[in-house]
Amino acid sequence: MQTLLSIMYSFGKIGFISLGGGNSMLKLLEYEAVSYRHWIGQEEFISMLGSSFLFPGLTAVKLAALIGYKAAGMLGLIVAVLCLNLPGLILALLGYKWLTSNNGPMTHKIMVSVQYGSLALLAAASYSIAEGVVATYYSLPLVLACVCFFLALAFLQLSPFWGFIGFIGICFFLVR
Repeated sequence: MQTLLSIMYSFGKIGFISLGGGNSMLKLLEYEAVSYRHWIGQEEFISMLGSSFLFPGLTAVKLAALIGYKAAGMLGLIVAVLCLNLPGLILALLGYKWLTSNNGPMTHKIMVSVQYGSLALLAAASYSIAEGVVATYYSLPLVLACVCFFLALAFLQLSPFWGFIGFIGICFFLVR
């Protein structure tokens, strides 16, 4: 019962403050599950994250489900997913109503603050994931392919869909 309450509190808290959406939640999920609650280890977190990328859907929701399941079985999975999503849904309903009726300087300041905060969370999550992936399996050719893929996405307008398919194909031959 204590674990379920911890899951409820942890994932509810993440759902409440992760205004940047799915991938900005990753650093928050990592902190709660690995560093603070110790439900899983760092390598297991990276492994769960990698396996969550294999299936369609929101990464943070799939990851919350895996962590909840690991911590407390099927009930933990359900509680984690519900508590991660309900605060955001409630805030979105209230926030959209407020945003459509208020378009003043305070709204602008809140929106800019949330965007920059989300950017910082996403950057921290990206760094942490990269650190874990490279520590688990380092390969200079894969690192170079990853950098080239990033540059093509960021500066050459490469299609993310076809680029990712091609990237996986290239990396398939680079993994030893």
